[in-house]
Amino acid sequence: MNIVIAGGGMVGMTLAHLLRRRGVEPVVIERMKAGDYVPRGYMLGYQGFDPLQEVGVLDEVRRGGWDIAPREDGSTVAVAVEVGILLHALARDLPVEYEHSLTDLIRAEDGRIVGVRIEGAAGSRELEADIVVACDGVASRVREMAGLEARIEPLADATLTWMSSTPGEVSFAMAYLSDGGHIGTLGWPQGSAGWRTIEKVGEDAALAPGVEAMKEMWTRLLPESAKGVSGVTSLEQVRYGEPRLMSAPVWWKPGVVLIGDSAHFFGPETGVSSGLGLGDAQALAEAIAQNPGDPDAACQSYETWRAPIIRPYEAMDPGRQRMQTGGTTPSPADRWPPAS
Repeated sequence: MNIVIAGGGMVGMTLAHLLRRRGVEPVVIERMKAGDYVPRGYMLGYQGFDPLQEVGVLDEVRRGGWDIAPREDGSTVAVAVEVGILLHALARDLPVEYEHSLTDLIRAEDGRIVGVRIEGAAGSRELEADIVVACDGVASRVREMAGLEARIEPLADATLTWMSSTPGEVSFAMAYLSDGGHIGTLGWPQGSAGWRTIEKVGEDAALAPGVEAMKEMWTRLLPESAKGVSGVTSLEQVRYGEPRLMSAPVWWKPGVVLIGDSAHFFGPETGVSSGLGLGDAQALAEAIAQNPGDPDAACQSYETWRAPIIRPYEAMDPGRQRMQTGGTTPSPADRWPPAS
């Protein structure tokens, strides 16, 4: 089959490797420059272990990070690692058309998607495709161009996050707050980060108490974060956000299929979005290998295999549960920003 992968992030590159191992040479389109990425800590959950093991980079990623909840037999449930370690390992020896954008989908007379139009420094050109794979994230342009529905729901909570270059003392810690929200920290060899839920007060109000007040709050509510958060010296290291959930009721139509964040995106409390996306890549690669002459059967198999795994996560996302049940008022000690 002619496979075009729209998006050269971790899920798109993993899919490309898995397809190549099955004798299929996809074309990977990525709008960013080679090697560009946003430095940050990343929690690789066990859901992504099998695909990365098959690609051959899991051991390298584990050596570059810190295991989370390691077991006596040497296994672990997750790895905290600087995301660039994984991205660089996946990019090695993989052909990718960097600095190219997918600008349009080409349709046959019956409406089937049969190719793409891409644009780069040398101009525009068209590529034939039996399947266009959308790996271009929550705000997927491919999904939009294909006319596949996405349900986007704002969470009831906002988030306050920080990142520092000071490694924490633990790879992971999390605690629940009096209003049902949570506070957590992630540590890796080169740095650490933290996150917590707060009320939707807006960026100005969330940052108004200042860096020292925030560090005191984090250390008090989650003592395991003390070393990592000590590296926060400026509000430029702190972010306020209002996360959203995203789900696509249907993941494919003739000629195009959604995987990873283009198909589903979860609240920050679950920590599973990218791991499940890597699992999507493995399932789709195997479905294509088992249906070499039938792209629709491949996409149908992929959806049949993955729905029983993905849909329960969507239904039981803790953020979604709080949306449905309604939150409670936090205790004064947990409240942010503090009551004046």
